[in-house]
Amino acid sequence: MGRASHRGRPRRGRDACRLHRRHRQVHGRTREQGVSLESVDFEPNASAGEPPAERGFTLLGKLALLALCVIVTASVVSRAVWQNVVPDDILLVSELMLIVILAPLPLVTSMREHIAVTVFTERMPARSKHLLGIFGHVIGVAFFCFLAAGFAAMLEDSWRTGEYYEGDLRIPHWLGHGFALLATALVVLRLLVLVIRDIRKPA
Repeated sequence: MGRASHRGRPRRGRDACRLHRRHRQVHGRTREQGVSLESVDFEPNASAGEPPAERGFTLLGKLALLALCVIVTASVVSRAVWQNVVPDDILLVSELMLIVILAPLPLVTSMREHIAVTVFTERMPARSKHLLGIFGHVIGVAFFCFLAAGFAAMLEDSWRTGEYYEGDLRIPHWLGHGFALLATALVVLRLLVLVIRDIRKPA
């Protein structure tokens, strides 16, 4: 028995032509109705023109990460070869880690790049998304104000008592507390700016 031959166009080719024809029909209707097929960004990034404070904090975070890598590498290599030559390496790493975590927060906030779960909001209308964005900023202001108040109390106590970490370098406690207070305060200011900007911006 001979094989049955299929003289028509292959199935994949027919599907591609059908999709292309459908795309032209939809594009023609949207052009006639004045509707754009481009995606709409309801929360544009504010990456252009960040204040110098946010750029400075981000640069400080990068330098802290570089210093952290150098300290860890020097500590591991020196321990393997002879003995540790980095004094208070564990304390230095812990203090630098605080800077690495908190320093980028103001810039991330200004760019609206915090992690967001949109599984329940992606189908909501634009106005509802806009109002939820403002509500989220207000909650963020309250949360970071709470953190800033805690860091301020810790800074006042460590400055008054003069506490420091036991070790060769005697790193004072107020250094980390002061930086954490500055970072969280800057995040609060940026969130307030976003709240005012979103309220003035039409949904």
